[in-house]
Amino acid sequence: MAGRISRRAQPWWSSIGYQQFPAIGPVTVAGTGTTTLCTLITEHMERLWVEIANVAQAFDAFAIQGRLHEDGSFLTLFDAAGDFTSPAGILIGASGDLTTLAAGGSGWLCLDVLGIQAVRLTASAAANNATPTIYAGGA
Repeated sequence: MAGRISRRAQPWWSSIGYQQFPAIGPVTVAGTGTTTLCTLITEHMERLWVEIANVAQAFDAFAIQGRLHEDGSFLTLFDAAGDFTSPAGILIGASGDLTTLAAGGSGWLCLDVLGIQAVRLTASAAANNATPTIYAGGA
């Protein structure tokens, strides 16, 4: 085709750029049951970075759940200590065992979310009133 200028093919999400979510929290996490910390819509993202700044009480459980379609169910992707201390698969990295994140501690994770519509983080506290704040962004 005469006069056509082509450029290197770019992934469809490359035009989106970095997205930063508003800070979420502090969220009150009970000592019994599981509390949803946040649900992050990850459409048009390839990587998601999350920092969890925890205050008051340690966690005794933490999970990453994913949903593939907005009408689908959330599926538990990672929830064991070893998932975070030896990340593999779509969990690219983590600061350590997030299932026992200490009071006054901060942890992070990086997740490959290409093809995942939403990510939900859940936790329970070792005693009432853990109060984490979530900071997240990605591209």
